[in-house]
Amino acid sequence: MACRNDLKFNDQTQKNALYGRFFIPLILVLICQPSYADDLSNQSCVSTHFDEKAYIDYIIDGDTVVLKDKRHVRLIGINTPEISHNEKPSEAGAIKARIELIKLLQDQSHIQLLYGQERYDRHGRTLAHLFLNDGTNIQAQLLKSGLAMPLRIPPNLLYADCYNLLGQFAKERGHGLWTRSRYKTREVSSLNGSEKGFYFIRGRVKRISKSQSAIWLNLNNNVAIKISRNDLNYFNRTQLDSLKDKIIEASGWLYSHKGRLRMRLRHQLDLNLAKTQD
Repeated sequence: MACRNDLKFNDQTQKNALYGRFFIPLILVLICQPSYADDLSNQSCVSTHFDEKAYIDYIIDGDTVVLKDKRHVRLIGINTPEISHNEKPSEAGAIKARIELIKLLQDQSHIQLLYGQERYDRHGRTLAHLFLNDGTNIQAQLLKSGLAMPLRIPPNLLYADCYNLLGQFAKERGHGLWTRSRYKTREVSSLNGSEKGFYFIRGRVKRISKSQSAIWLNLNNNVAIKISRNDLNYFNRTQLDSLKDKIIEASGWLYSHKGRLRMRLRHQLDLNLAKTQD
């Protein structure tokens, strides 16, 4: 594991140290986002129920921790830059996100876990929301400080709206990652086809196509957004059908397939009409 020795909690630190039903919002995200008031930072994404009390062994990065029993826990609802691995350098902001998570956890005797509806990911990691002893939502703290980005992966959507508001709050104020050029929204016309990883993109929908398994929003510069039919329940189908010739903004992982850049979206919150339609 990357940087295990320098991140492992010492003994003294260790000593001292329902899923709810997801309702698709009535006000859909495919409208221009408002500017949020300063008191939005008071959003806390609280819970009165926890599934397990656990003890931290060490921190891998800003969104992954290892428990004393060696289970790897992936924090639901956020994404932080990747720490260096396999000879790849750390992404911008990765070290700072990891350090902040260490600070949040180092004086805790234990943490509380709230599992996702889907409890494990394809890597076998436990999926959970993490809370401090006093009930503070750890994901919310990272989002508020701008050291993490909201991430929506169905069906684990318990705090999707709350996390989205906190991410928007940090972005509008230029906190943390949002000051870095790497996380600025990129026009698809500026992409060279070699991009890989989590990006924010903007472009005009030239064509909407449909296959047996997905709906495709085809943008300029040979970029396509994929919405699997399995995820359509998390989108407004009528609004999707109206996007032709509209300029949209989307966030997700870019990847190359047969010489074409693609991005798969899993949730309505990852797709917005651009505030200005040129």
